[in-house]
Amino acid sequence: MQRKIAIEIIVEVVVGVYLTGIVVFLWGHPVAATLLLAAGIGFWVLRYQNKADVATMLAAALLGTPSEVICVNYGVWTYHAPGLFLGIPVWIPLIWASLFCLFRRITLTFTAVADTIWPVPTARSRKIVFGILIGAILVYYLVVTATIARSIAMVYTVIILIAAVFWHRERDILIFLVGATLGTIGEAICMKVGFWHYHFPYLKGIGMPISLPMAWGLSAVIIGRIAKNWEVYTACDNNVPKVGWRHKGL
Repeated sequence: MQRKIAIEIIVEVVVGVYLTGIVVFLWGHPVAATLLLAAGIGFWVLRYQNKADVATMLAAALLGTPSEVICVNYGVWTYHAPGLFLGIPVWIPLIWASLFCLFRRITLTFTAVADTIWPVPTARSRKIVFGILIGAILVYYLVVTATIARSIAMVYTVIILIAAVFWHRERDILIFLVGATLGTIGEAICMKVGFWHYHFPYLKGIGMPISLPMAWGLSAVIIGRIAKNWEVYTACDNNVPKVGWRHKGL
């Protein structure tokens, strides 16, 4: 069991480095970036043949690409890469698909680690840890809504309320944190190399809005839920280690 988890961690680290390397070093070369991202997705799909991964990729590409176009055209941020289409790089759907599939996989690995540490899902210490994580998310939400525009704060509030009612399982909490953390770090790296910039960053020192982790985290939850529903209704998640990823509470 622990060996399977270790292998998954190594694979996820390698994939993360691969994706980061493509964006950081090849954002100015759209053809090469597109080919390498497409090759990575093709290899992943053929290697694992996991329909939930495919569902994640499709959901991320279909939801993420239009949101990018809207934000760019409303002046939220601007890309500086060549080969733009509707204001965004042509390979944006591929990086969205790849990243959110990776977020999902990392979340499953963290869940497996939690199941190894706490074999009993109702263990008090497990509940305390996840309670602290929920508390941290709520504190961050309050900070965000107190500092951003009221209209945007209302949007986040609606989604948070939906999440509190329907998307409050351990897996939802973990994928929020994974998406919020890795997505924000990835953006910080890309902005340092001049890939894009935000026009109205709240945190001017780092050039990013304070709500950025919230946007990444909620996006990860929504896309992760789409994949989870696919797992439940098709029972297709047969190519990942069976280490408690279907336990009650996920």
